[in-house]
Amino acid sequence: MIAAVDARNRTIRVGLGDPGPSGVRWRARFCLGADPLRSAEEYAWTLAGLCARQGVDPLAADRVILSSVVPSLTPRLRSACAQAFGSGEAGLGRVLTVGPGIRTGMKIRTDIPGEVGSDLVCDAVGAYARLGTACIVVDFEAMLTFTAVNGEGELLGVAIAPGPQAAAESLRANGAQLPQVRLEPPARAVGKNSAQSIQSGILLGYSGLVDRMVALFRKELDCPAVAAGTGDEIGLALAPEGGYAFFDPWLSLEGLAVLDERNR
Repeated sequence: MIAAVDARNRTIRVGLGDPGPSGVRWRARFCLGADPLRSAEEYAWTLAGLCARQGVDPLAADRVILSSVVPSLTPRLRSACAQAFGSGEAGLGRVLTVGPGIRTGMKIRTDIPGEVGSDLVCDAVGAYARLGTACIVVDFEAMLTFTAVNGEGELLGVAIAPGPQAAAESLRANGAQLPQVRLEPPARAVGKNSAQSIQSGILLGYSGLVDRMVALFRKELDCPAVAAGTGDEIGLALAPEGGYAFFDPWLSLEGLAVLDERNR
């Protein structure tokens, strides 16, 4: 059984499952908040406890792979994974961490390949493994990212913007009289109150951003690349024109499972 852990700035997604010819059969998947103050021991207890709540013995994992784009958290998460899924600190060597030197099976055609976050590599590997064709991975997290993969399975580049939730928080932080608003699609573009105005500006505005970026990526890829969505499910309301080939919040875990197989 594999344990896959994807740590972002705000969230940590975890999956435990059995790899097979047609992909991983996940026994447990869950998401927890990334807390910079939490110790390795706290993370280990949380990971083990959430596995147990879903009926999975964390010690049954014989392989562990970690992707982390938060440098300050990475050592603690490696230690936590070793404790939760292995034999304590002595099991650190069992934790495969995505980074320089790992075999991805995907050429990264950027100016500085090492700058591409491991989260984006996992997304791209997972999407291409599933689709087998040119694709644009749209990831709705703290950042909104667009990752271009060509028909040969090469990662060509990325675009980055603030995520919708981050944009809404920025509005509240910089507008003293603006309320906290649930982000859901408004009935109209012309808002009649503060809540509708924020919903319109964020959701309809970001919908236009997603459409525009996907269209530009397709033009530069010079092919009808399909869009794949992942991350926060607010992305379902912001589908590009033509929709997604799929929307899977757990896509990065699929990519981690592929990377684990390529490094065995």
